[in-house]
Amino acid sequence: MALPLTFMDRELIHSVVVGPDGGVCYTLSSTSGAFRGRKITTITAASGFVGIINWRRHLFVLNGVEQKWDHVRVKLGGIFSSKWQWNWDGRPYTLKYHQSDKELWATPNFDGAAGTVRFTTYNVRLFHENDRAVLYLPHQMQDETEQMFVLMAILQTEIDRQDRE
Repeated sequence: MALPLTFMDRELIHSVVVGPDGGVCYTLSSTSGAFRGRKITTITAASGFVGIINWRRHLFVLNGVEQKWDHVRVKLGGIFSSKWQWNWDGRPYTLKYHQSDKELWATPNFDGAAGTVRFTTYNVRLFHENDRAVLYLPHQMQDETEQMFVLMAILQTEIDRQDRE
């Protein structure tokens, strides 16, 4: 069973993420410039734990450690592949977008992993209420650093996909 965390705003990087009980789990806020778009997204967990995505310098800051995206991600497959491997502190995850389900999966590739994290994208519906973006975290995933890293990798991958569309 997975814990669903719902993004309350269509614009993911300016959203509050709530759990099934309605309690705030994460708050996302972003700054942007007049000409070059987004600058920094700050993700704050309810516990006060903070992760930062620097869009201009292409880096993550987590637990005070800065890592360039080129150091934590590798493209898998060919030129048309949507697979990426993200790795933080020896914990690699394969991220793959599944077009038919409109889902992004983060599958762990290490021993003792909690299970696959799923992210469903915001879906606009014409005659019904829109489907909000939802992050499904496995209940076994208790490490706050791991949760934050996977959330940051998913956000970067999803925002990059949205920019290409």
